Amino acid sequence: MKEKKCPHCGISLPEEASFCPRCANILNHRILKMPPYPVPARLFRLLGLICLAAVLAVGLWFGFSPKTYEGTGTVTYTTANGSYQLVSNVSTDRYNPMSQIPQIAGDQASYRFPLRLYINYQDTGADASGMFLQKVASCELLIEQPDGSPRPVTASQPVPADEFPGVAMVSYIDYSRDSISPIELVWNLHMENGDTVRIRSSLTVTPTQTYYYNSENADMSDSKALQSFIDQLARETRPEDVVNIQLPAVTYTEPLILSGRSFNLTGSWSGGQRTCFTAGIQMRAQSGNQNWISFFNDIDFTGGGSGVGLSTADRVRTENCRFSGWKTAILAYGDTWVNTIDCTFQDNETGLHYNAGGGFGSDTRFTGNTFRNNTTAVLLERVSTNLMMDFSGCLFESNRTDIDNRCGQPVSISQAVFQ
Repeated sequence: MKEKKCPHCGISLPEEASFCPRCANILNHRILKMPPYPVPARLFRLLGLICLAAVLAVGLWFGFSPKTYEGTGTVTYTTANGSYQLVSNVSTDRYNPMSQIPQIAGDQASYRFPLRLYINYQDTGADASGMFLQKVASCELLIEQPDGSPRPVTASQPVPADEFPGVAMVSYIDYSRDSISPIELVWNLHMENGDTVRIRSSLTVTPTQTYYYNSENADMSDSKALQSFIDQLARETRPEDVVNIQLPAVTYTEPLILSGRSFNLTGSWSGGQRTCFTAGIQMRAQSGNQNWISFFNDIDFTGGGSGVGLSTADRVRTENCRFSGWKTAILAYGDTWVNTIDCTFQDNETGLHYNAGGGFGSDTRFTGNTFRNNTTAVLLERVSTNLMMDFSGCLFESNRTDIDNRCGQPVSISQAVFQ
């Protein structure tokens, strides 16, 4: 028979015993059960509503709290009215985001380029600048770069870009060969609703070699010698190098052909004579995707009533040059962009003739020029981009036709003088 012990005195008892005869204690305790207390249904409903309200509050906080949108080269920003694509680049292609922006730097004190911000409707690709900028409280261009850079990169305050049609904002970036990478250019837009939009592009500055030549270290005594020297430089220098040539006060009677790279040519005065080309200069397109700009300064182009003074399929800027006596003083053709600043065009059949494609432009300035006694001062047959060509400070005098704008190019002539 099974036994158990009394928990009070320890005596052995039968298993079924409920009372200890020795210590008179009850072995089996009864637990008093209380009847259940009913919880009102209203309390459950109240607790449920409180939980639901808490969930909704959290959702609303996440839904309406300010957000930050970041991207490299481009960002998509969505509002109740639709989605927008923001694009950062240095191109005339509004759909081409640029996460990397390479630039070269020679020995100039500083260089500058316009960083562009495009805003497109995401669904159609159309320009959305006007609508989107109404939602922007402020905009700045931030620069992240190493501390202690000898020549830190700087940026101008972003502004609307009237001279760059289709561009929402432009910030001008200044840099030099001593600007230390890595360099991050960051569009920082503060929206009216508290959101922040950031678009990043990395700037890489590559120093280049700069070469200087004049009549003391190179033979440029006549057309043949100059052409031979130019051809040698095209073979022996890298396309990204800078070649500066100070020309002697010589009259070159044969055409000068430039190809393979850019050249910076500057004329000289001696004995009342300035460097002069009577058979013109021909600039041929650079190979591949090279598009370095050539600069021509202080040079006379004097023709005999026919031919072309400067024909170019490459990017050129002329400054303080004189073009006279040509069928066409400057002809821009192929895929190129040409600027003329403070130049004189006189007694030509056509002064500046644009018939170029390419889809890009490097400078909007055509300022300070004098167009006098030409049959047609400016002929715009085809222009590579719809940038506003600025003729501020130009004098148009005694031309049969001042501007023949056949392609409907945007031009600014409000500050030009017509006589």
